[in-house]
Amino acid sequence: MAKRSPGQLALDILVAAAAVLALTLLVRERVIPWILERTVLDPGEIVKEDPAFLDARTGASLEPADSAGLLLFVFRSTCPVCEQAVPSWKRLAHAGDWRAAAVGLEGPEPAVAYMNERLPGVPVAVPIDLDRFTRRFRITVVPTTLLIDREGRLAARHAGPLEESVERELRRLAAPPSPDSR
Repeated sequence: MAKRSPGQLALDILVAAAAVLALTLLVRERVIPWILERTVLDPGEIVKEDPAFLDARTGASLEPADSAGLLLFVFRSTCPVCEQAVPSWKRLAHAGDWRAAAVGLEGPEPAVAYMNERLPGVPVAVPIDLDRFTRRFRITVVPTTLLIDREGRLAARHAGPLEESVERELRRLAAPPSPDSR
């Protein structure tokens, strides 16, 4: 092997460093986002496993009912915009053929205190793995309302307060199929 001059050695090190940097950028900018994208759900996709929640009041596992959909109200107790969603959530919590639950993106104590004042009687849940939950369901803003239909599909995701038209659409999506549609 021929002896390298200091200039050639420096050039080899520079080329190797550039190759490592390029590979790092490729992995960080292309590969990792692609992997993470595979873990998120879009409306219409089956939720392969139930969202893993704990009942914030009891610490027990909170499971959705098998025969009904699951309507999730995602909030933070410090969110001023969540206050605007509360009246719609109150109407929806008892209006459809689903199980409603409020999902706090914080510790159990503030989530329970907030919902006890605003939606008493509605189960309050906290995700077991907050990062996985927010990434999987694309929770980028609160309030967010999620509907998982009776077939286990993510039927709807709505960020922000709910307008009357969105409430009607949620009820329509959760309604049992009519005998005529078979």
